[in-house]
Amino acid sequence: MGIDVRLEGEDGRVLEEVGDGRMVLARACQASLAGTRLLRYLMPYGDTVFNQAQAQAQDLRDDIREVMREHSGTPLADMASRIEPMAERLLSETHLYLWFVGD
Repeated sequence: MGIDVRLEGEDGRVLEEVGDGRMVLARACQASLAGTRLLRYLMPYGDTVFNQAQAQAQDLRDDIREVMREHSGTPLADMASRIEPMAERLLSETHLYLWFVGD
């Protein structure tokens, strides 16, 4: 299984979701995300959650944009481009959480 990404409200309701059926993020954890500030902490076999405070620092959004830029034209860049709007929403709204859900 891959690492699915979910934007959830404070009540746990899923507002947006991006699936990782091709295991793009799971494979990227070992090498491609190692140089990022926050995405390097993703775990293929566990969950990672980001809140507004981490998004407010813009590190998460910057990491996603860096991945898009450095891996342009790849499945990883495509996945990052689908996650970026969720990170933007996390940055601008309160009581949201961005979950990276591994196995």
